[in-house]
Amino acid sequence: MDINWKEIREKEFPALNDVVHLKAAGGSPISRSAFKAGLSYLDDMLNSGDIFWDDYFKELEFIRNKISQYFNSKPSEIAFLINTSSCMNAVARMFNQGEIIYPEGEFPSSIHIFKRLGFTCKKINSIKHRYRIDDIKNGISVNTNYCIHSHVQYLTGFKQNLEKLGILCRENNIINIINATQSFGAFPINVKSQNIDVLVGSALKWACCGYGIGIMYIREELVKENSLPFSGWLSIRDGDSMDNDNLKIVNETKSMDSLGGTPHFQSLLTLKGGLSLIETIGDGNLQEGIRRISDRIVILTSEFVEKVKSSHYRIISPLELENRSGIITLEHKKAGKIYNELLKNHIYISLRNYSKSPEKTLLRFSFNYYNNFEDIEKAISILKKY
Repeated sequence: MDINWKEIREKEFPALNDVVHLKAAGGSPISRSAFKAGLSYLDDMLNSGDIFWDDYFKELEFIRNKISQYFNSKPSEIAFLINTSSCMNAVARMFNQGEIIYPEGEFPSSIHIFKRLGFTCKKINSIKHRYRIDDIKNGISVNTNYCIHSHVQYLTGFKQNLEKLGILCRENNIINIINATQSFGAFPINVKSQNIDVLVGSALKWACCGYGIGIMYIREELVKENSLPFSGWLSIRDGDSMDNDNLKIVNETKSMDSLGGTPHFQSLLTLKGGLSLIETIGDGNLQEGIRRISDRIVILTSEFVEKVKSSHYRIISPLELENRSGIITLEHKKAGKIYNELLKNHIYISLRNYSKSPEKTLLRFSFNYYNNFEDIEKAISILKKY
């Protein structure tokens, strides 16, 4: 079935009426479906008050089931926090200290708390902004316990082959921790077939659901082997008894929802709305919706690359399909000037720099399914001036 992307754009994304958003990697506009679902909570609280407590928890389990369908996990293996950093903090405190290998260009939130807690952290160097499985393999030592790796690298858009990485981690008895912030809502994820032990992410970027949604998957067996680092009154059996001596923790990932307290219902309901839109794109099938979105992103990035490759820009993003994402980053010595020119023309992208470099020389374009060829033409018309 052909998808009417134009109709989806016009119906779901009024923010695109007058501007060009090519910065999904920073944050996408919220979809109308997500907005309406989140607004329903505020309407309830305004017009009826806090009388729908039980209904909200039913909604929470509905959303959890949808995420488990996306990831091919058990619902009990999913918890909701507020962002990727909060998820990583919970993960870091669940495991014993050990040696971590991670890409040198990894986003800070992936590794920050592990370094602060005293884990030994070893960088894997990139080759042409790629992290090849063989190079990761060569970085493994007899002391390596964990691998932390973004599915998609925030700066270059390099998309790791999760199947190959998962096999490598399994063969070397390494806990595989994936940051899916730059792929959630845009690319397929299968925690079972890809041997992912832990996965964290947020719904701000490619899922178009706004702030306040952190998603955490931890494999059931790992939770059973370790005690939960955080819990609260909603993490226990018979919580309704209000017995403050009750420490019968339900040892499941879901017990760390909002670290054991009342969930952030408004944000989670926007996630419900965002997932419903993806299901609509997939004719009622969430995973099919993700596949169609990823195909759409490939079409858009291919068009952009074809238009820009003859200009005076160095493309640092991988272009081969195995490692390509929705992020295409260009290097140019006048990046700051070009960025300002794009802004003047209401074209929004991200101006970036290499890690530890004071000079911003990188123009990061990130394409989501709501973009179109006209957006690309408008951006190219500015880029060709330099």
